[in-house]
Amino acid sequence: MIGAPDREVQRMDDENQMQLERLRTVLEVAKRNGNQLFIDNIEREIAALERGDCSPIVEEYLTDEERA
Repeated sequence: MIGAPDREVQRMDDENQMQLERLRTVLEVAKRNGNQLFIDNIEREIAALERGDCSPIVEEYLTDEERA
């Protein structure tokens, strides 16, 4: 199917953008509440998504089976 890979990339971009928006909202709340652990973790998640990397929390805390 011609163009299908582009639609898949667009869908992933849209999903990543929505995830970034949610994380930024949560980051604002964490900053208002002064929860430094959440702030640090959320900032790491945002940076990873912006680079196109896998979630550092998923990488650190889930086993290979749980990630699949």
